[in-house]
Amino acid sequence: MKQCTAWPLGAVLLISLWLAGCGGSSSAPPGPRGDGTLVAANAGDLASYMQAKARERQALRASPSGLPVLGMAAEGAAAPSAGGVAATTVAQSGTTVQEQGVDEDDLIKTDGLSLVTLARAAQLQIGQAWARVQLHGRRADGGIDALGSIDLPSDAQAYGVAHGLYHLPALQRIAVLSESQSAYTFDVCGGVADCAAAQLLPGPPVFMKASVWLDLVNMSTPSAPALAERIRIDGRLLGSRRIGNALVLVTQHSPQLAVEAVPVGAPRSEREALIARISAADVLPQVTRGNAAPEPLLAETDCLLQLGNASAGIEITSITVFDLGSAGAPRTSRCFVGGSEALYMSPTGLYLATTRDAYNRAQPVPVFSSQASTDIHKFAIRTNAMAAIDYRGSAEVSGHLGWDMQKTSYRMSEHNGDLRVLTFSGETGWVGIASANASANDANAPPPSPATLHVLRESGVAKRLEAVGRLPNAQRPAPLGKPGEQVYAVRFLGNRGYVVTFRRIDPLYVLDLADPADPKSLGELQVAGFSDYLFPMSDTLLLGVGKDATESGVVGGVKVALIDVADPANPQQVASQVFGEAGSMSGLDASRHGIDIFTRGSTVRVAMPLWLTGAQYTPGPRGLQRFEVDTVARTLTAKPLIVSLPGSLWLGDERAVQIGDHVYHFANGQLAAWNW
Repeated sequence: MKQCTAWPLGAVLLISLWLAGCGGSSSAPPGPRGDGTLVAANAGDLASYMQAKARERQALRASPSGLPVLGMAAEGAAAPSAGGVAATTVAQSGTTVQEQGVDEDDLIKTDGLSLVTLARAAQLQIGQAWARVQLHGRRADGGIDALGSIDLPSDAQAYGVAHGLYHLPALQRIAVLSESQSAYTFDVCGGVADCAAAQLLPGPPVFMKASVWLDLVNMSTPSAPALAERIRIDGRLLGSRRIGNALVLVTQHSPQLAVEAVPVGAPRSEREALIARISAADVLPQVTRGNAAPEPLLAETDCLLQLGNASAGIEITSITVFDLGSAGAPRTSRCFVGGSEALYMSPTGLYLATTRDAYNRAQPVPVFSSQASTDIHKFAIRTNAMAAIDYRGSAEVSGHLGWDMQKTSYRMSEHNGDLRVLTFSGETGWVGIASANASANDANAPPPSPATLHVLRESGVAKRLEAVGRLPNAQRPAPLGKPGEQVYAVRFLGNRGYVVTFRRIDPLYVLDLADPADPKSLGELQVAGFSDYLFPMSDTLLLGVGKDATESGVVGGVKVALIDVADPANPQQVASQVFGEAGSMSGLDASRHGIDIFTRGSTVRVAMPLWLTGAQYTPGPRGLQRFEVDTVARTLTAKPLIVSLPGSLWLGDERAVQIGDHVYHFANGQLAAWNW
């Protein structure tokens, strides 16, 4: 299964057209499950494995039903001088992350003295560039000054989209991640003379090649930031994380094999000859630094194989760790053969999740098999001077991680060495408000199934993650979710878990995970509406952000709710605010980073971009909504909306951060400072 990258709105149509026609990975229908454990590849194993998959795919292509599509086809230092970036003691917020100590790329970063932003090309109408990195200095009065900027050059043969950046002020360095798609022609004959297959085609086929770009920017001179190095990796970006100076990238490469481009009607001998010539070099991703020649990202002996995988997909998932604190940013890589749909990283472990079953992403949301299951692979990332990526074990759990790729990582959480995973077994999901409303009012709509909690623990003997707990179970059979409901928000916090489901009302379930072998549901709260995300305000208060809804399930405006979980058996909604009418959106509808949270004593300040609509979907204001949570009084107070300047309606490009008594709103490629 493949991740659906969150491209900017203006690029979605173009990218979707590319992806729909560029081939990529496919899968056979579910076969024998086998063992999900990964095994190390020896010399020659990778080529043999891929040759066997290629033969299987050729047989499927020739079958009456053809080759079913799996997912979305994706391919064919010293402190600076005054005014620069330096350490500070000013209280500040930052990127909303799932795990403390594990940074995530974003469009704005700050160290309290300076702010760094990443504006995508579509926002600023930049010419031959994918994005612009801008450095801003913060004055004593809270205002900002533009210090310098740099446009990241585009590839003339590719369409690129910037994802986010990391800010390393101690190293005077910024790391920017982007993706691109470029077209290329392919020799279907692999250099064979008198190839009959070539006669069956009107011309060389055109495929799309995906690349991940890592741009390292030197900001030692803030007025003139400079591109220090550009690194390109074959494939698409599943996700990234950073711990200290270690930058972890997870990429997915779908190699284009010559036999895949040969028409099914070509002589079998020609197709078999092409399969027999498949080598490790043909399928491994490459990495390019600057203008140097491409080189393999890793060796085949750095890869792992899942021998029990019945999928006919040809895809390689790579984990690469760059040491940004060392000269030349040295790297370490490992891979496994297969795709991945979700990345979760704790301070001690990296987990990748995927399904081996075919499913259809041709529709707005994927349609899963009713018997879908998910493989979880655990890796330990050592980020010291001798960085290493150690495979620790795998497990297979029933169900899948849902349809919203912004939320899949929140379905997993590690605590005291155990991984908690919340899966769902519904076959299809809802597509936004209209679909949810239709389903809520359609008595004949197929009801998705409830959720399942799995608790996995690394085995001390085999490369396995053993199941030590599950909910529901024989002793505790009550479902997590009622018939017709789907899972929305999931959040694990220490020994507690919180699950929100919705169809007509919003049940929030409080889970006790103190005993991993005996997880239990402690309490349930039912209110109108639903929460897409849950954020801790204190040890006993949660902030839920989602949508309001009527008792019949008709969705309304953006809802922010304060939930008291001090008594887990009796959770209470103690305050709520609704912004706008049906059709209103928040920054969290576009990105899990679309909210900013700043705790100052017993007060939590929250800033969130909103685009509001009125009755009958009439256009309303758009801007930055602020509100405060008093964790002692348990109150939620809204402040006036900071109205944005006219611009794009894509909230995925808006962010906010707070420093001291000021909030900084990044919208339409511009940064503005406001008194809180």
